[in-house]
Amino acid sequence: MKRFLSYFVLIACCNSGIAFGACEKNQPLSTPSSRFTLKEGEAFDKKTKLTWSRCSVGTTWKNGKCTGTVELMSLIDAKKYAQKLGNSWRVPTVDELYSIAERGCKKPFINSEVFPGVKDFGEGAPYWSTTKIKEMPSLVYYIDFFNGDSDGHTEGFSLAVRLVRGPK
Repeated sequence: MKRFLSYFVLIACCNSGIAFGACEKNQPLSTPSSRFTLKEGEAFDKKTKLTWSRCSVGTTWKNGKCTGTVELMSLIDAKKYAQKLGNSWRVPTVDELYSIAERGCKKPFINSEVFPGVKDFGEGAPYWSTTKIKEMPSLVYYIDFFNGDSDGHTEGFSLAVRLVRGPK
């Protein structure tokens, strides 16, 4: 968790409105496509042993891409949605979400070959985690996969969701 917080402090201090391209050139990716086994709408992360939905909730995998509209929902509804899907799908922890963040990229802050369709919903692309903020337990962490920010919201706030299954 220390790594997560210190990285986002770095982002917050140094992202002063400068526009970045998709990914930094000449820098190795932190989440290269080769780290994942891709099977249609799922991505198995060989490093973490987690299986991710390649599409955000509300979109579906079709013809090699995520189609539809991302559905923003409360964390409570996201957990219910995952449970209804079955097959061990769940909302990820903040560390799990951070494990797929592509630190060398901005807009989006994720490997868009593995996880296509992440775009600005008007105020970034914030995705729920299930990790409560210790100092403020009424708030839950999210990661913005458009600009790399992290913060907390109450469970009733509507954000995007990317589901995961596997070790916890």
